Amino acid sequence: MIVNAVVDAKTEMMNRQPEINTQRNVYQVDSLSANNNAPTVVDRRSAAKNPSKKKRKCMDYVRKTIPSIDWLFLNYRWSEDFAEDTMAGIAVAVLNIPQGMAYSILGNVEPTVGLYMAVFPVLVYSLLGTSRHISLGVLSVLCLMTGRVVTMYANDGIAADPGTSYTAIQVATAVTMVAGLVQLLMYVFRLGLLCTVLSETLVSGFTSSVAVIVLTSQLKELLGVDVARRVGMMQVPHTFYDFADRFHTINWMTTAVSITTIAILLVYNKYLKERINSKLCMPLPIELIVTVFATVLFQVTTIAQDYNMVQMGEIKSGLPAFEVPPVKLYSAVFVDACVIALVGYSITMSLALLVSEKMKYPLDTNQELLAQGLGNVVGSFFSCLPSGASPSRSASQQTVGGKTQMASIVSAGIIVVVLLWIGVVFEPLPRCVLSSIIVMALKGLLMQVLDFPEIWRKSRTDGAVWIVTYSTVIVLDIDTGLLVGVVVSLLFVFAKGVLNEVHVLGRLPDTDLYVRLDLYGDAAEVPDVKIVRYAGSLNVINRYMFKSKLIQVTRGGCDDASMTVTVVDGKHATGGWRNQCVVLDMAALQYADAAGVKMLSESIESLVSDGFDVYLAAVPDSSLEYIRCNNEVKSVRFFPTVHDAVVFRQCSSKKIQDSTYDSQPTKTPNGL
Repeated sequence: MIVNAVVDAKTEMMNRQPEINTQRNVYQVDSLSANNNAPTVVDRRSAAKNPSKKKRKCMDYVRKTIPSIDWLFLNYRWSEDFAEDTMAGIAVAVLNIPQGMAYSILGNVEPTVGLYMAVFPVLVYSLLGTSRHISLGVLSVLCLMTGRVVTMYANDGIAADPGTSYTAIQVATAVTMVAGLVQLLMYVFRLGLLCTVLSETLVSGFTSSVAVIVLTSQLKELLGVDVARRVGMMQVPHTFYDFADRFHTINWMTTAVSITTIAILLVYNKYLKERINSKLCMPLPIELIVTVFATVLFQVTTIAQDYNMVQMGEIKSGLPAFEVPPVKLYSAVFVDACVIALVGYSITMSLALLVSEKMKYPLDTNQELLAQGLGNVVGSFFSCLPSGASPSRSASQQTVGGKTQMASIVSAGIIVVVLLWIGVVFEPLPRCVLSSIIVMALKGLLMQVLDFPEIWRKSRTDGAVWIVTYSTVIVLDIDTGLLVGVVVSLLFVFAKGVLNEVHVLGRLPDTDLYVRLDLYGDAAEVPDVKIVRYAGSLNVINRYMFKSKLIQVTRGGCDDASMTVTVVDGKHATGGWRNQCVVLDMAALQYADAAGVKMLSESIESLVSDGFDVYLAAVPDSSLEYIRCNNEVKSVRFFPTVHDAVVFRQCSSKKIQDSTYDSQPTKTPNGL
């Protein structure tokens, strides 16, 4: 019996709801600051203007600018990490070979250019970057955007003026140089947070639409149709029209090889990848295996020649020569290079942040600008396109067990070997095989369109940004669509900063919790106290909206607590000795400028002149002193919480009631 009683007592204690019991004085803001040694306004301002700074030595700046001094030259654990980094480097290298050659097609340059990008920018980033797992190199979005610029300006000696004749690689390297310089300029001015302009939703819609453009551009290689490549406005609609018009030129053998390659990759990724990779120490390089098999097949047979299939052709062996990009092209490609620089940095940083959060290590956004920018500048001297982080290669580097950027150094070394001695082996490879690899690599981006209903359900604003970006990029152009998406996104941010929400609050029974009346049915208004929560900014743009609604509510006698802007209900006190009180809960005030504070002051003055007592509660510290200094109504009281204001009001009303009752004359009954 005693044991059962103890068990029942423990069960009751566990099931009992936790309680908060506290007893303290009612505070106003001034008394709270005085009793708790809070700094004065002057002390706060001086501390903000003169923050304490630690003296840093020159070596500290060097080690911060070149992170590899710490992780590679001083603290690298050769016995523990080198074996895993080597395996990760091999895994990344075998992915780089087919992807590098394939994505070079998007850039309208030679297939070896994609392999160059797996060496020079990668080595620079491994020494200067702060992410331990991203794999820099070819990225489909950047290659396609660069290929568009190459198509516009490359003429390969056809121009009448020899001074304006540029090859495809010259245009591409000029874009790379300008993009790198833009990123370095962003680093100098500490603009690492500029990537936040491109939200995750906007990047998702943008990359999905670019994947559609990439797929459209590869139809020529996949089907062997003889059509010219379209660029500029309405690229996708015009391309589909050209295919319909020239469909009779289709190469059926090329189409069959493309379908077979895509089918093999699709079946492997869907049904065999997880089973096989779980039994291996590193992912099976299915793309490289398909590439090697197709190369051998078309090397020992005459299928390509018999059916007029387009092959890779001559592949240069060795490393590229040092060459300065043509300076005259810088001004022509500046705008496109700026967009490429911003897109490349945003996509790379999004991937780097995702991996760093998963692996629990910090990133320096500005240092990433230095690493990527200098990588592009160095790469431009060695025939490289603008580089970015690849999700597939970065995921492979992380899942195989790579610990540091030593994996990228190992990968770059393997690619150098391929360039020197092995690259020429892939000359018989049909281009349609590489195009098929591109399409399969874009499968995830293409399928992002299926996420749109979920994005729309969670947020109509994000859904609108996604669909506007997606549709404008496809219908119009990459640059125009991205600009429209950014503008729409910023307009929504601006609108949210202008619009505000004001709700009437009530108190939950037997608590000090004040919640919205339109959401909590048990909440009730405190007698003779109207509690209002203001959420948003109070600025020069929305001040008249606030004023008009306030006048309408206070003068019109509206009792609707669920209105967007509701400050008071307009009812005057019924008793001759009582007046109503308005408590403004300002905890959710984001920002107040001079015009907004002036309008708030005028509104408070209007309420006071009508007989209301006005209390401001929970004003943020960033706005408190500004409001107090610019508020011309001296009768306003400031409280740290809503509950302090309510209790203060109730106590004040009780004192007034008692004094009024005591001052009334006592009536003596008749006959006494």
